[in-house]
Amino acid sequence: MTTTQTHLPNFSAVRLTAPGRGAVATIRLTCSDQESAGELDEVFTAANGMTASSAPVDRVLFGSWRGEDVVVVRTNDTEWEVHCHGGEAAVTRILNDCLGDASPDAPSESPFDRILLQTQTTKTAKLVLAQANGVLRDALLEMSRADDIDSFREQLLELLQWKTIARHLTESWQVVIAGPPNVGKSSLLNAIAGYERAIVFDQPGTTRDAVRTELVLDGWPFCFIDTAGIRGESDDPIESLGIAHAREILPTAELVLVAVDNSIGWTRDHDEILGALRPEVPRTVVRCKADLAAAGSAIPEPSDILQTSSERDEGIRELIEWVTGRLVPSPPTLDTPLPVAGSAEVCEVLLKRLERGESLRELQRDLIVWLTGSLSFQAE
Repeated sequence: MTTTQTHLPNFSAVRLTAPGRGAVATIRLTCSDQESAGELDEVFTAANGMTASSAPVDRVLFGSWRGEDVVVVRTNDTEWEVHCHGGEAAVTRILNDCLGDASPDAPSESPFDRILLQTQTTKTAKLVLAQANGVLRDALLEMSRADDIDSFREQLLELLQWKTIARHLTESWQVVIAGPPNVGKSSLLNAIAGYERAIVFDQPGTTRDAVRTELVLDGWPFCFIDTAGIRGESDDPIESLGIAHAREILPTAELVLVAVDNSIGWTRDHDEILGALRPEVPRTVVRCKADLAAAGSAIPEPSDILQTSSERDEGIRELIEWVTGRLVPSPPTLDTPLPVAGSAEVCEVLLKRLERGESLRELQRDLIVWLTGSLSFQAE
């Protein structure tokens, strides 16, 4: 093997901060003798012109390590600390300059690291960390040791039942507020958000496009979408585009709040909205403006009905509780295995192969191969 030439042959280097991404990383450099300290000046140039090899102890120097902005501090006659960007590229360059081929490889990024960076709340981050710390591993290893087909299938299905929850560790639940123009959709969004996110005006067609608001409710990420008022015809081309966009959004919703003006009641436009929803999508009728006298056609049964008054801030807490309760009816605990990091896809494939009649031992063998490879789990 060809040895890479080091720029500091008489220096050793140790990384003091933990591996992985961070704001700042710290590396300790140790020189074999004071006479070799000048090697450091070949790679580091201080902004003030002082050399690191001649700097007094505890002197802080800002400068460039071969193009990388760093801070160098001399801690004694033969030791320095280098503080650099926390990314692996900067750390690897400095270690390579000191150690050459002896430099340790940059740690591979765990799939859990990527998921953790995408979480939006403390609750979801804790759930991901629990999986990384062995909750998912233990569940999959237990599956790999199942004694019979029925137990193996049961464990697969038990893990897969959390697939939707696992996806929403990093993705917001999509909640659409839909209704005809001027029924109180924007006021409802503002009341839920707790601030004026959407423009409220007593003129039909005020909301021309979808207004998205990211919120955290009960520790989970939600995206509430206030859509343009849906109605049959509009002479305004911009409003027509907004209505078309609202109709496109409806089939993608994970939960829908069907807004009804309490003083007007149910309309044909509401029938269109219900007809555009997937049957399995939870929905509730929200009687907005409940402070006004009820009028108009009755709401079709059966329907969940909630009454709210954005003007009086009434019914909003109950509405939020209904939303979180429908989408996360049984929240996982930190001990609950969740199919993250590709495990859901693997389990689905195993389930299909199981139904095709493949042997239990073959499926368990392939599960172990995936565990030890993709997630670097050790099969005990």
